[in-house]
Amino acid sequence: MKPIVAIGDIHGRTTWEGIVKAHPDARFVFLGDYLDPYDSIPREKLLANLLQIMVFKRRNPENVVLLLGNHDMHYFSENALKGTRYDFQIERFAAPLFTEYRDLFQYAWQEGNWLFTHAGVSQEWFEDDFCGDISRPVADQLNHPSEAQIPALFRVGQVRGGRKGRTGGIFWADVSELADPLHGYVQVVGHNRVPDVSVQEGSHGNRIIFCDCLRYGNYLCLEHLG
Repeated sequence: MKPIVAIGDIHGRTTWEGIVKAHPDARFVFLGDYLDPYDSIPREKLLANLLQIMVFKRRNPENVVLLLGNHDMHYFSENALKGTRYDFQIERFAAPLFTEYRDLFQYAWQEGNWLFTHAGVSQEWFEDDFCGDISRPVADQLNHPSEAQIPALFRVGQVRGGRKGRTGGIFWADVSELADPLHGYVQVVGHNRVPDVSVQEGSHGNRIIFCDCLRYGNYLCLEHLG
């Protein structure tokens, strides 16, 4: 079993290249948000970085997982709400790129009871909003939602500016909405910024690991899942 390296929100950073070189025998899970930088990065460099990540995936299909985040979905999905730092000028390049190579990306990845998504899954959201079946592989359900499940998948919770009483879906879930992560699962997520990898424990055999710390040069390396 190869080690698994989870790389948090990219936002135009090329730091991932050094991480890949440091772990030549690992599998890599990118947690999404490839565009919409916090820093001033030229658009051509943003797109070049995204293309390099896509090439990395195409050359290593079995060892690279590319997840999508809210800062990716809003460029090509009519179901996604446009978030902060949306770039209308880069849209005309990013939208066809994501659309044409959609098969390189996915919403969720699962290995046993380990679940990787951009923002995370709370028990409440999965049961009451998404209406998922906990007895079936969760990633399969998230990657292939029914028409009825799509609105919940893209939902923005109250904490992030959505409707009162709403809980965020896998692209928008806030840390405050993840106090009770999906029962029986260990989750690895980005989206919620942390200075270093941090863990939040539940009380139902559940925990969630936050990894949106690439800006500090930090990432998660799992020698084994267990």
